[in-house]
Amino acid sequence: MFGKRFQKGITLVELMTTVVIIGIVAAMAVPRFQIAFERIKFRSANRDITSSLRLARSYAVSTKEQHGVHFDDGSLSWTLFKDKVNTGGMVFEAGDSVIRVDTLPIEFNFLSVDNASGSIVFRPNGSTSGTANVVTMASTPDLVGIHQHNILAATGRIETTSSYY
Repeated sequence: MFGKRFQKGITLVELMTTVVIIGIVAAMAVPRFQIAFERIKFRSANRDITSSLRLARSYAVSTKEQHGVHFDDGSLSWTLFKDKVNTGGMVFEAGDSVIRVDTLPIEFNFLSVDNASGSIVFRPNGSTSGTANVVTMASTPDLVGIHQHNILAATGRIETTSSYY
């Protein structure tokens, strides 16, 4: 009975070994968290674009008036608007009612729409004047991302795809 002693607790060496192991694992995980955070930010900004397009379509259908989104590749921004001035032109013009303006984060360096006007206008039935593609690109030291929004003319449906490099 006197020869056996039961130890309770941990030694300082065991505690320090555990702290070192946790530190090494955390140091290996930090770069992965940075890449994941950048992807989340990229996806979030592109979801905002998709949301604005869907909102414009929803407004057009519910109010029975044309609404659209105008993309400005110079300022990397887009404007949700109500088409009031020249409804037959299907473009954003001075005098149209601006509902909201959004801008892409600074990591984005490219925004393009494949039509000459830079506007996607939805009719009261939800359709657009033609099929359109909106492309965004962001680049950081850890991520290059390209996202495409394809808007179908007949239905106004929005399909999206992303690629990361």
